[in-house]
Amino acid sequence: MKKMSFKCRLLWAPLFGALLVCGCTKTPKAKTAKDASKDAKPAPNNTPEPVAADRSRCDRSGKKVVEVDVNHDGRPDVWKILSETTEPGTSAKVNSISCKEVDLNFDNHMDMWVYYDDRGNVTLEEFDLDFDGRIDLWTYRQQNRLVRQELDTNFDGKADIWKFYENEKLVRIERSSQKNGRVDVWEYYEGGKLDRIGYDTKGTGQVDKWDRAPEEQPDAPGTTPPKPESPPAEKKS
Repeated sequence: MKKMSFKCRLLWAPLFGALLVCGCTKTPKAKTAKDASKDAKPAPNNTPEPVAADRSRCDRSGKKVVEVDVNHDGRPDVWKILSETTEPGTSAKVNSISCKEVDLNFDNHMDMWVYYDDRGNVTLEEFDLDFDGRIDLWTYRQQNRLVRQELDTNFDGKADIWKFYENEKLVRIERSSQKNGRVDVWEYYEGGKLDRIGYDTKGTGQVDKWDRAPEEQPDAPGTTPPKPESPPAEKKS
């Protein structure tokens, strides 16, 4: 399959958000709790600390799975994983969504995972943008608000760009210019515009060179983040 540029993949992936609102049974390999434990490994020095995320939400054990065939080829393309919970204030049992898995390019392999908390809010989105079986983009949310993104631009399975947000506004980008997982470039944004850049040119883990941003420049990329899908309505058992 001919691969798209990284920029095109980033623009294309959100278009598949519409798939996530569908609901309707051979299945690609699903994530398990064991897989989840592999995702969260301690970071080396000078690497941003990993975000706490409950990846067991996509573990299908003991949960109901609803499958959707989006392109009507006889194979499911979206999997909604539901957990049985007790509705607050009552003894009623309800099925609430804990995860959605999506085959974006209809090749019978999962390329997107969306994790939900108990209230139906999106907490994490993961994308395999080049369809090689490894995740390349991670988007973290708190109460449905974007707080952090991680990108793997050379597709080696490790993030080399980290974006940090406050009130859904980009405030900092950390980069590993050597693609080795160690941050050596820090970009700081004020009011959505690049203000200054720090460089670690000696490999010490500390800034030893600063650049000021030009007076006039376009808005920083990612200052207006995409909105997550609305929390799905809970289904009565």
